[in-house]
Amino acid sequence: MYGPLPPLTKIRIGVSACLLGQHVRYDGGHKHDAFVADVLGREVELVPVCPEVEMGLGTPREPMRLERHGGSLRMITVNSRIDQTPRLERWASKRLDGLADEKLSGYIFKADSPSCGVDRVKVFDGAEDPQPAGRGRFAAALIERFPELPVEDERRLGDPGVREAFMRRVLEYSQRSLALARAVSVVRVTPAGVTQEADCAAVEEPLEVRLNDRPFAVIMRTPGSDRELAAGFLFSEGIISSVEELGAVEHCRHPDHPDVHNVVNVFLLGDARARLADTLEHRRNVLATSSCGICGRLTIDSLRTRAQAIRERSSVARSVVHRFPEALRARQSLFDKTGGLHAAGLFGVDGTLITSAEDVGRHNAVDKVIGRTLLDAGLPRGGHVLVVSGRASFEIVQKAWIAGIEIVCAVSAPSSLAVQLAEEAGITLVGFLRDRTFNVYAHADRLRNGLDAVPPTS
Repeated sequence: MYGPLPPLTKIRIGVSACLLGQHVRYDGGHKHDAFVADVLGREVELVPVCPEVEMGLGTPREPMRLERHGGSLRMITVNSRIDQTPRLERWASKRLDGLADEKLSGYIFKADSPSCGVDRVKVFDGAEDPQPAGRGRFAAALIERFPELPVEDERRLGDPGVREAFMRRVLEYSQRSLALARAVSVVRVTPAGVTQEADCAAVEEPLEVRLNDRPFAVIMRTPGSDRELAAGFLFSEGIISSVEELGAVEHCRHPDHPDVHNVVNVFLLGDARARLADTLEHRRNVLATSSCGICGRLTIDSLRTRAQAIRERSSVARSVVHRFPEALRARQSLFDKTGGLHAAGLFGVDGTLITSAEDVGRHNAVDKVIGRTLLDAGLPRGGHVLVVSGRASFEIVQKAWIAGIEIVCAVSAPSSLAVQLAEEAGITLVGFLRDRTFNVYAHADRLRNGLDAVPPTS
């Protein structure tokens, strides 16, 4: 269930569907590109997207153009003068969520398109001649959502130098992504059936922050930019007030364990150093600090609770699992008003909602649910399901373990550490629970009802 990525993981690149020869253009035609479709397509997995067709405009259709209205660019049909921008934006907000799940390493757009042009798209603003000064509305949304994703258009890729530079950026982006992902085996449940597949989970690891060689806090994070993370954390927490109070920020290395890299030692200067004793006395730990004896390295062994692996084997039907997100969403009254809250709910395996809570912090929402259950009936609670509106992190699985909850379901993705902890804790972990599909990352046997064709994952 958990280990290094398979060596033959194929790079995925998003692409305007017309470049692959699909008849999706406004006139029913295509813009087949030999390099993209026939050369690159043999080396990578291409993910086709056509905004106009996918948002429901069909083929053929009335052509559109970019027009400047006030301070914004709008996609306007040429003859009927319909502003299709709101329709595209509604579609794009959902489609970009799907593309995030595709784990793209690059994107190739159709040049000059009012939806997909990367730059120099003609903009009509009332002047006699349109100016090549715009960016297609879907291209703009994708670049805003994934600012580091390498993008190009097929016209520029006709230049061998641009092509080589783009592919180098794609490979570098893919390698960075792989370094921050771990391979997991999942049971994927969709309306079409049940399969067992390989997938990736974002890496989550602890980072211990030390102040002048003394333990201060533990932060759960995706590895990378640890020095920046430590500096920003200390500034946000008020430990330092300026860069002048920040001395060296160094990874702590052990001569016998050069691979240890999850401890950062920060040396304070000036007033921050003078306040150090008081800071340590009144510190607010993100997690309880505990050392495993190797240069202060924190691992799952030092972070796991003292709870025993959960042995109860309650089962829940697939049809019940599908209903959890809608049932939880129906109780999010504050989200309806604000749009900015997470939710957690505790359900029986028959689908009965026992209690729910909302909070700006996903972990706080879980704590509220567990606290209410503790006050009402006591814990642990076998035969129950914890459902969360966001992703499943290490802390959420750990809280479920302490509470004795057998099944955790998340609307979004789990982290690598959440998957590993769920396996060890005996917790069934479900992720990407939406649109009548879900993945099971650990202990799929509790969902045996409807999943009999697939062997347990643990």
